[in-house]
Amino acid sequence: MRLLLICLLLPLCHLSAAERSPVISAAEAPVSCEKKGEGHWFVDFGKAAFGNVAITADANAKVTLHMGEALSAPGVINRKPGGTVRYQKHELELTARKEASPKLSWQPPDWMKSGFLDLPKGSPEVMPFRYVEIEGAPSSFTADQIRRISWSVAFNEAASDFDSSSPELNAVWKLCKHSIKATSFLGLYVDGDRERKPYEADVLINQLSHYCLDAHYDTARLTHEYLLETPTWPTEWRLQSVILGWHDFLWSGDDASLKKHYNDLKGRAMTERRTKDGLFQGWNDGEIKDIIDWPAGERDGYDMKPVVKTVVTAYHYRALVLLEKIATQVGKASDAKEFAQLAEQTRATVNTSLWDEARGCYLDGLDPESGKASSHASAHASFFALALGLVPEERTSRVAAFIKGRGMSCSVYGAQFLLDALYDAGEAEQALSLLASHSQKSWLNMSEKVGSTITLEAWDPALKPNLDWNHAWGTAPTNIIARRLMGIEPLEPGFKRFRVKPQTASLGHAKIKFPTPKGSVNLEIEGKDANTWLAKVTVPTGSAAEFHVPFPGAAMTEGGTGEAVPLREEKGHKVLGLRPGNWTIRMQQ
Repeated sequence: MRLLLICLLLPLCHLSAAERSPVISAAEAPVSCEKKGEGHWFVDFGKAAFGNVAITADANAKVTLHMGEALSAPGVINRKPGGTVRYQKHELELTARKEASPKLSWQPPDWMKSGFLDLPKGSPEVMPFRYVEIEGAPSSFTADQIRRISWSVAFNEAASDFDSSSPELNAVWKLCKHSIKATSFLGLYVDGDRERKPYEADVLINQLSHYCLDAHYDTARLTHEYLLETPTWPTEWRLQSVILGWHDFLWSGDDASLKKHYNDLKGRAMTERRTKDGLFQGWNDGEIKDIIDWPAGERDGYDMKPVVKTVVTAYHYRALVLLEKIATQVGKASDAKEFAQLAEQTRATVNTSLWDEARGCYLDGLDPESGKASSHASAHASFFALALGLVPEERTSRVAAFIKGRGMSCSVYGAQFLLDALYDAGEAEQALSLLASHSQKSWLNMSEKVGSTITLEAWDPALKPNLDWNHAWGTAPTNIIARRLMGIEPLEPGFKRFRVKPQTASLGHAKIKFPTPKGSVNLEIEGKDANTWLAKVTVPTGSAAEFHVPFPGAAMTEGGTGEAVPLREEKGHKVLGLRPGNWTIRMQQ
């Protein structure tokens, strides 16, 4: 698609809680423009985006425009798409050689009285759409007379790239990459077009995926700070604010937000909700409420009755672990010590009170008064516990076996943590099979069967009838491919030091361009076994890498600056220290 960048910075409206990232507009030509009949045209822009259509005809005419995300038949826009899939019809007067656009509309759902974001000042109303049908076009109409004007935060398309021997995985990457850009039209991360409101869980996935595509940290930071002032209702999502704050510092290297909001982050751990033995008491009703997963049908039968829930306690534990790091960074040594002690107590109690030895998994929760645990063991209780650091190493293989047997037993949101857990357990092949799946609960289902070019709110309309087609919380594969499959993550703030721990499983080859504040990390992996395996990695100037060799035995290195430094062994696998430069690593035969 040809992009004509207008690069118009919008004046921004002032939010009481936070400012926004500036957004820019781009004029996009259609990828196809088909004449269906006299004055009737079908226009396809290739992918959906938030914007409006602009027509500059060479003759006067009154036309009818149909704009939408979905088709009812080839070349026919779905006029009644259902749910919150978008469609609008407009009558438009065309004046020769003058640009004309319809006046779009948006309103929140009937139940939503407040909390949605207004558009930035000076911004026209927008809608998500891919297709346009024109009725009554003048006989002289041609494809070069129509453009889509779309809006997003500034996004460097060239900052990241991924390719592999799996066409399915490549398609999933492209779907998710476009989704991150397209859904940034408000200058803050929101949960799609239905509510136009930030939620912490959406931001957590959006944040990591955006980081892996562009070294752009402002939008995530501003949305996080907005939510510190205006938190949403789920218990776990309030706990997630600590994770959001830590990610901002670790990836960007800027601790200003941590220092400014330290007391807010400290309060998000809600330590007053702890039981005497360190578990977390959530809420079953009220202004704050435990959520586990969403939609509710994706909870794998989770027992929601106990006030102590394993998933909620796992988030509390993770908040404590990160608050120890945050307190240390901002010079609060006594706080750091206290957080470490609380976290240790929580971990010990979870592993004695909520572990099911017979089944090799974690139970959903317990009653804090009687101490009686639930008899139900959902996949969520185990994969959240693993992803958030509660599982001792000696139990990891049993927990992994349990969650493998449940498949994709969660929502698109839960998939972030399920996949993290599988990679933490070394189950890369299982994770790859889920990433590249064609099942109903897959990213390829969103694009190939449902027909969306932006990730969905849920896996399929059958699982959430009111879903929308523009939810960035469905983009977990972007950061999972970058952080887990290719294995690139910061170890020290601002990528002063980073880890490369590839787990490419049965892929014949895979390569990624990964943006960091220090410059691009380029990583290419070839081969499936030790005899054919080879890695090429670029370590940017001002940084250093910790490279985890995926096979046991000796490794050879070439290039780079100086010599690779043997750091340690982990389960028989070498870990090498790499200085800046271009390195080649292979197994010594």
